[in-house]
Amino acid sequence: MKGRKNSSIRSYLTIVTAAAGIVATALIPPCDVLGIRLHRTVVLPGLIRFESDEAESIVEYEADIERLEEQLAAIEVEEPTVPQPAADTLAQEPPVQTRFEMLFETPVGRGRIASVDEIEEGIAEDFVPIEDFDTLPRTRFEEFIDRMVDGQPVRIAFMGDSFIEGDILTADLRDGLQRLFGGCGVGFVPCDIPFATSRKTVKRRSAGWDSYSIMKPKAAPGELRDLFFVSGYISHGGPGADTRWQTATAYPTLDSCTTARILLISRERSSIEVTLDDTLSRRFDMTGDKALREIRIDHPYRSVRMKIIDGHAVCYGITMESPDGVRLDNFSVRSNNGHAIFGTSPVINREVDAVLGGYDLVVLQYGLNIMQPSQRNYTRYRDQLRDMIAYARRCFPRAAVLVMGVSDRCVKNAQSGAYETVASAEALTAYQRAAADSCRVAFWDTRRAMQRYGGMKGFVSRRWAGGDYTHINYAGGRAVAQALLDAIRVQAAAARQELDIRQADEMQRMRIIAERYHRRDSIARAKVEVISNMVDTIFDRAAEPITETRQM
Repeated sequence: MKGRKNSSIRSYLTIVTAAAGIVATALIPPCDVLGIRLHRTVVLPGLIRFESDEAESIVEYEADIERLEEQLAAIEVEEPTVPQPAADTLAQEPPVQTRFEMLFETPVGRGRIASVDEIEEGIAEDFVPIEDFDTLPRTRFEEFIDRMVDGQPVRIAFMGDSFIEGDILTADLRDGLQRLFGGCGVGFVPCDIPFATSRKTVKRRSAGWDSYSIMKPKAAPGELRDLFFVSGYISHGGPGADTRWQTATAYPTLDSCTTARILLISRERSSIEVTLDDTLSRRFDMTGDKALREIRIDHPYRSVRMKIIDGHAVCYGITMESPDGVRLDNFSVRSNNGHAIFGTSPVINREVDAVLGGYDLVVLQYGLNIMQPSQRNYTRYRDQLRDMIAYARRCFPRAAVLVMGVSDRCVKNAQSGAYETVASAEALTAYQRAAADSCRVAFWDTRRAMQRYGGMKGFVSRRWAGGDYTHINYAGGRAVAQALLDAIRVQAAAARQELDIRQADEMQRMRIIAERYHRRDSIARAKVEVISNMVDTIFDRAAEPITETRQM
């Protein structure tokens, strides 16, 4: 009897201790402990509220195209056509240094040219095509395809919401494109983000940063709110703040990186230390300036570590890649329906675009967060999407734009308890297509591609999606990525074939020209030879002795 009593007391104490621990973690604000980011545990949401949580409420952005144009106008000032008088160079301050290089050897390119047979192999017969509404003789999307199939380096900005968080979908799309057209590396990786997440395509460990999301700008200090890039997250740190990025082996194209760029802003004097593979280190001293800074690394590596030694800096993240081939950057921001792009700085976007050599394609994957089961009219969102396309075009002037239609989704029927497809997905898709059409950009129907597998119900039954019947997992992302890859490959095969024909025609033209010159050269040589023989004959005759014949 006494044993049972002691056992009950132990059980009671265990429960009380566990409950106290959970409550304690709920009361502790987010912080770093021994390099590990701790996050507040949500206990009885709605009952326990925090002042910081109120301050970090998600903000809905509205398009301000006038502000966009004003900011871009400041950096698009044309060079004066009238010669200007020479300035007093002694009175001018030296230009601020924006590029810092850590060069050890020339990076090796990984671009390749795939044949038509390679590109076409395995394409599904019932693939969902990309609809290109551009009216130019050669559309921007076709120009992107042309550069890619020709082995030129291309860069893709894949902007989306939680549907692609953790590199879901984009990991397999990147891998498929790099296998065909070359390139390696995961692309852009943030310095730090203000919540816990996992990503199998890269390893990251960070500490000492204050990180902010564009979805909760009020949580960021006022002086940082105008510094957001389309990545959606910024990190501010002082002495001791550091991040270590390491390549992964989940895909064969991830761990052969030879180029990296760390993107940051140092508004005050600072000192940054960069270490490769935990052995090769270099320190960079930066003067204070508002310009975007780039620390460029050209050397094969497995890991890169950045640490602030002195001063403070804002770090966006790193690009891990090769100098050639396909580079695909995942810019996922959870809870974003795309409107957050209006909260980014067009100046920062342009500066990053210039530093990275220019984006060739911008993908806009949104809509899941605004789709409602009973809604059929998405006119306001269509207009907002048009503004998003215009904003992306102005920030990334060389890039083609591809709008992805909303994915399939199911909701639970209150009466039957069964999950049913959200009927409004079809309506929202139509409005997204209409926005792409009116802006003359490309469109791809994600929902239709998922219906090939039975829609979201089919994805859940195959364990390709979660039990919320909304979010796909890595297996589901692989299926959607393969469907999109098929659509891209169809156009790439046509472009490759057209390029082969043009090259064959050019070779034939050069062959005809060469033969023509060869014939002309042969005729000229023959004429020269005849004339030469005639001259020789004349000289031979002139050299013969003259004999007189007299008549007797």
